[in-house]
Amino acid sequence: MTSTDTRTPAPHPGGITPERARFAKKWTPRIVAFGEFIDGYDLLVMGAALIFLKPAFGLDATQVGWLGAIAFIGTAVGLVVFGDLSDRFGRKIIFVINLVFFVVAAIASAFVTEVWQLMIARFFIGVAVGMDIPTSHAFLAEISPKARRGRIAGSLPNMMWLGGAITSVLIALALRDVAGENTWRWLFGLAALPALAVLVARQLLPESPRWLRAQGRHEEARQVFELLGVEEPPAPVKEERRNLRELFSDGAGYRLAAVTGFFALQSFGGAVATVAGPIVMESTGIGAKNSLWFSLAGFTAGLVAVIAGSQVIDRINRRKLGIWACLGVFVAGLGIAFLGPKSATLLLICYVFYSLLTWFGPGVLSWVWSSEAFPTQLRGIGSGITQGVTRLMIALNVVLVPNLLESYGLKTVAIYACAYVLCAGIVMVSPFLATTGKELEEVNIQQA
Repeated sequence: MTSTDTRTPAPHPGGITPERARFAKKWTPRIVAFGEFIDGYDLLVMGAALIFLKPAFGLDATQVGWLGAIAFIGTAVGLVVFGDLSDRFGRKIIFVINLVFFVVAAIASAFVTEVWQLMIARFFIGVAVGMDIPTSHAFLAEISPKARRGRIAGSLPNMMWLGGAITSVLIALALRDVAGENTWRWLFGLAALPALAVLVARQLLPESPRWLRAQGRHEEARQVFELLGVEEPPAPVKEERRNLRELFSDGAGYRLAAVTGFFALQSFGGAVATVAGPIVMESTGIGAKNSLWFSLAGFTAGLVAVIAGSQVIDRINRRKLGIWACLGVFVAGLGIAFLGPKSATLLLICYVFYSLLTWFGPGVLSWVWSSEAFPTQLRGIGSGITQGVTRLMIALNVVLVPNLLESYGLKTVAIYACAYVLCAGIVMVSPFLATTGKELEEVNIQQA
């Protein structure tokens, strides 16, 4: 007689079912990083939306600049305030709350009737995005094995971000002939849908294991490391109490300045190929639809570059990658400025290479380095400060670019491309940015 084993499978440590354990192991990095899809869609959708907002509201160059910039200013506020709160109260609670905030603000932005109302709605959308970035940024770094941290903490969120940007342009192209002058309303309102889906999915995720360990909750941390299938790294020899002064002391202050400077400058120059891309292309007189196609080509090239870069970012010296990629972007920027006005073909080629090299190197490296630069108890606020300054630099780009384009045309791009020369200089004088193959704890000790 054959007996059948009807016993229920043993639960995972901590009372988590095997099904949920499998879900967490497979989907945690993707669901956390998907917040960047929302960021990429919403903040980049503004570049496309401005093409339709300008005639709808009769906007002048200054209003166009501020409408494009206001969400980045809100993001800077959210980054610093909620980066600090994520260090105090945990990663998970913040990146769940922020999505509720985002859904409400996205829907509100689709129903405004005045420019000032749109300014307010876009500011609060920026705050919501700012809540998510340092929190999910820190979380991804804290669950990444050292052999794959570049891909998980750098390449994965940037793939998601570019996926959101590409989606925003495709939707703008699809809606242009259907929604007409109301295209911008649909572009803003549709952002609520993926945010709502991620909000539901994030309820199933665990807390960051390194954050738990920093709070002295070692057994919970061990269980989460096991749940995610990540080997638990050695605990720091000395567990430091949270002290904000540590961010600005001696070598830590230099580290903060170097990482912030690199991230902010590459984002200032890179905005030419991202949020300001449609405006830059439209200034050549090629028309709104062709401007969107140029932007789509740039974003697609960027996605290809991030995917290619993910194959090498954990294998080669990141400093060398950063230096040479930054210098390549500078050359491509000069091509846009001085060859672009002579030929649409050369303009497209240089624009695609500008995007390719930005995303192959500095665009991803800035994310990796700014997550590695700080100890766990200060990673949220450290990342928040770095990205807060970065968002203000992008806002400055967006405010300036409409007026500069009116005065200098495509030569404006040469000004922004110079930022990458400064980025290369920062990397050259910062040997601690050679972090390939090191645990987070080892990187922090090395840089202290």
